[in-house]
Amino acid sequence: MKKYYKDMDIARGIGIFLVVLGHSFPDDKFNNNPIYAYIYKFIYSFHMPLFFIISGFFAYKIYNILNLSQYNKFIQGKFKRLMIPYFAISLIAIPIKLYMNRYAARPIDLNNLIVDVLLYPAGNGTVYHTGTPIQYFWFIYTLFFIFAVAPLLNKIPIKVVLIITAILNIVHFKPMPLFYAWGVIHYLFYIYLGIYFNRIYEEYEKFKYKKLLVVIAFIALVLINLKGVSAQFYNVYSLTTALIGSILFINISYLISNNELGEIFKYIGNYNYDIYLFSWFFQTGARVVLFQMLKLNYTFVTIMMLIAGLLPIILSDLIIKKVSILDKIFLGNTRIESCGGKYE
Repeated sequence: MKKYYKDMDIARGIGIFLVVLGHSFPDDKFNNNPIYAYIYKFIYSFHMPLFFIISGFFAYKIYNILNLSQYNKFIQGKFKRLMIPYFAISLIAIPIKLYMNRYAARPIDLNNLIVDVLLYPAGNGTVYHTGTPIQYFWFIYTLFFIFAVAPLLNKIPIKVVLIITAILNIVHFKPMPLFYAWGVIHYLFYIYLGIYFNRIYEEYEKFKYKKLLVVIAFIALVLINLKGVSAQFYNVYSLTTALIGSILFINISYLISNNELGEIFKYIGNYNYDIYLFSWFFQTGARVVLFQMLKLNYTFVTIMMLIAGLLPIILSDLIIKKVSILDKIFLGNTRIESCGGKYE
């Protein structure tokens, strides 16, 4: 019988809430408010590694893949779950993005669009290749390729893989934008960290000093993010904040698992994939209308964009999950499972 990890569902809810909050600021000037700028920096210092750790936590089945037939079945499942929504929703976003190109911080170019969607999901650092129409869709693209690579490492002890991938996170690589190869290398560590965490979860439950760990991790993360970091040490900074932030919010999730706040984030966590895939449409619409057209108050627009980012919950319940074909195309036929996950 599968074990239900309520705290990890809560962590998923906190994680997607922070993603939506990070996307809720109308521009990168933050209204010249250092608090807004710091919140943004704080969130972005760990939130994507946290998602990869959670994805890895539920990806323990990778080690059950023993032959080519099982591998092919595994990859086909991941393609349906991750890449079908990636292509389908990107296709819907293209005409919307083109219509609103003049309002976009990252306008798209039809001449390179197909190549970007297929080969350069995060762009290639030039004005010619700007990545997917929805910028943060690099995550599911990268996750798919990580899942394609990870089973090939099954013969290597997981602690050895962790050491190797941790070192690769510190090494400075030349840009490798094709298939976002750098991202695959970078985030492979966090996937395996999640898998390893699943293995030691029973020992983690027995750890008595979770509250103290939360306090220490929170103080450390706040202080680290108060200071800037030179390019020379950015990789070390990135790895450090990712680990501290993930430790912080995984432990918070465990501590609130039996109260009302935990139930709220658990509910949001059940829709984390829906929110991730469709929040761009609602948040972009709110930004363009409220901020760029009507030029309303910055803080008010930020709050409205935060609320808008959670509206996919309603969209999913009222429409997408009620129509089988939409569920398959836009959510990869994903169903909520007690111990599974949208990114499993």
